This record gives sequence, structure tokens and C-alpha cells, in this order.
Amino acid sequence: MATRPPALVVRSVVTTTWQVRGLGPDEVRAFLAVDELGFHLSRSPEDEAVELSLLEQDRTLVAVDPAAPRDLAGVAATYSHVMTLPGGPAPVAGLTWVSVHPAARRRGVLSALMRHHLHGLHGEGREPVAALWASEAAIYGRFGYGAASRQVGLTVPRGPRALVPAPDDPALRVRLAGDDEPLERLERVYDAERLRRPGVHARDERWRRAALFVPPPERAGRTPLRTVVVEDGAGARAYGRYQVEPRWSAAGADGVVHVREAFATDPAAYAALWRFLCDLDLTASVHVRPRPTDDPLLDLLVDVRGAQPTLGDALYVRLVDLERALPARAYAGEVDLVLEVADPLCPWNAGRWRLAAGPGGAAVERTSAPADLALGTRELGAAYLGAAGALARLAAAGRVEERTAGALVRASRAFSWDVQPWSPAVW
Repeated sequence: MATRPPALVVRSVVTTTWQVRGLGPDEVRAFLAVDELGFHLSRSPEDEAVELSLLEQDRTLVAVDPAAPRDLAGVAATYSHVMTLPGGPAPVAGLTWVSVHPAARRRGVLSALMRHHLHGLHGEGREPVAALWASEAAIYGRFGYGAASRQVGLTVPRGPRALVPAPDDPALRVRLAGDDEPLERLERVYDAERLRRPGVHARDERWRRAALFVPPPERAGRTPLRTVVVEDGAGARAYGRYQVEPRWSAAGADGVVHVREAFATDPAAYAALWRFLCDLDLTASVHVRPRPTDDPLLDLLVDVRGAQPTLGDALYVRLVDLERALPARAYAGEVDLVLEVADPLCPWNAGRWRLAAGPGGAAVERTSAPADLALGTRELGAAYLGAAGALARLAAAGRVEERTAGALVRASRAFSWDVQPWSPAVW
């Protein structure tokens, strides 16, 4: 659907104070246009329908110049996620759709949107934690978001010997699901991963459908998305979703399998799933969408180096209300210490806090006692989902200051979790 980009005249480089308000009922098309301009997109009506099905319009923001209130300078939205934290699921505000009109860049539009988003969550007593995927890694640190998870991409050479011998279960069978396969049938497999891994969010029917959506750049030259199911008499124990990109060279078939999702309830089913994906006829390699850094696939591979692992940042986390956020997660060990927190954007978080926590729960209160550790909310966000040794790693980079000997080791161990955080959905 061809539409004209919204006109925008920036009336003052220095003095404009942007007004941030909710999205009006007749502004959806203008909202989409700003996002398309910001991300250089062109959506079909079908693509638009899928993405709008996820949009919570009552949690969608626009930034405008008060002198021209119908011209959208920037947009942002929030998804009401229930995300697994160390210890269990909790509400998390998923910031998304953040875009600035090209004519309004470098004018403070993003800062106005971010301040409104965070101050709004705090003022309304909503989710104490926010999360996002960063289109550019350098943007969100200045707003207190820390890189809370990492992921690894793999390109596995195809072949029956790509994987080491793994437990086998003769009760398992592998089949391809039809288009009419009920999505709920596979949800218990997804939930097995969701309930154990920090960073994974719950999916309702909208999000289950969105998992089947393939963005336009990933369609050209590829097959439709296909679903393989590994099951026994009691039902599904693993499933994967993939496309094949047929290729041919002078030597013969050189196709690529693109794996978008892979989940399992147990090791035998997971191994069976990857044996299928890594040995499809007329293919030469398997491109795996980024996985957790502790994914069992890394230990199933005969040659990890040959799979060309690439490490990247993933989910970013921001503590909106520290006093509610820190008790919302569990801790791997007992710890009792004072944190001195810097947070210029959300001053209600700033100051000294006593954290007394352990596997049974946590309590947080303000204190005037001397600090054991000094850090910012960016660093707290980076450690919040339980990435192993995150606080110790940040201290080694000079971003966390230890003021009491031994406090860093205790805090780093308590904040770490036995499963590495990851989010399978980019939103």
C-alpha cells in the first residue's frame, strides 16, 4: 500500500519542547509511516496486519511539536509481557516500535519518549522492569538499559556426522506438521523452555501466530516456514521451524536450512530434532538463528569451531522501580549488602539500598549505611536476568566499584543463575 510519508517541519532546533502523548484513533497510519521511515521498511497489507495485531494502542506513544500537534516526530509502544526472571515469571514492560522521523533526528525526540515511558511506568505503578531489543547497541545505555543477555549464531555444515552420538529414545518419531496443526499442541514444549530460562516471555494466541510470521527479507528465495515435530505416544516433546533456501553450484546441491525456532522438553528429543535439521537432502549447511550461549546444541556438535559461532548482544533490561524490581527475582545465594546506585534519569532509584536476599526471597530498603558496591542502573540491568558472573565482569571493566572487600564475589554469585538468559523472540 503506497502512502506519502508524513510531512514534518522542525520549527526550532534549540527551543522545541516535544509533547509526548497517546496515539490517537486516527493516527495509526501516520504511526506506521514514521516507523517505516525510521527503519527503512515497506510493509504489505498482510505484514501490517500481523504487526498491528500485537500493538497495544493504549500503550502507544507519539511525540509532537506543540505548534504542529498532528505531525508525528517520533513513536514508541509497550508490550505487556510476562517474562521469566530468575525464580519465575513476572510482568515486564517490553519497549518496542521506537522510531524518530528523519527530519526530527538529533532534536531530543528519543529522550522525550524514553523519559515519558519510564516516568509513566513509575507514576502509574506498572511494571517495575522494562526490556527491549536494541536496533543499535550504543543507543540505550544512556537511558539506563544494560545488555542482560548474549546469544550465539551458528552455521553448521550439513551431514549425519555433524553431531556427536546422543541419547536415543526408540519411542520417538519425527514428522512434518500440516498447516492445520493446532498451535496450542506445541505450546507445552515452548513452555518447558520458557519456565526455566530467564528472558523468555509467555505467548498468547497473538504471539503464537506472530512466531509464524517471516519478515520480507527472509522470504525471497526460500520455502515457506515448515514445522517439524518430535513426539511419542503422549504428544510432542520437541519441535523446530525452518525454511530451506535452494542453491546449486557446479559441484551440485548447496542449499541452506534456516532454523528459526527449536525447542524441546528433554535431551533425547532435542538431539532427534537436530539430527533431522542437520541432514536434509540437497542442503549443505544449517544457519541457526541465534541461540542461548549455554544451548545444548553447542555440546552436540562434533566441531563447534566449524560451525563458525558468532557472539552478539541480545535483550536489554532496565530497572524502572529498583525497590520493587530487585525483590521480584530470586537469588542463587545468600547476600546482604548495600548498593549505591546512580540513576540521573529516574532519581527515585538513586541512593543507597540494602539488599538482603537469598533463594527464599529478597528485601530492599533505603539505608544510610556505607556502600559495599557502587554502580548504575545500566549495570544492574545487565546483571538482572542472571547472566553468569555479570557483576564481576562489569567490575573488571571498571563499571562496578567494590568498596568492601569480598562484596563483589558475593553479589556476583547471588545475581547469577544456573541457566543463561535469552529471548527467542525479537520484538
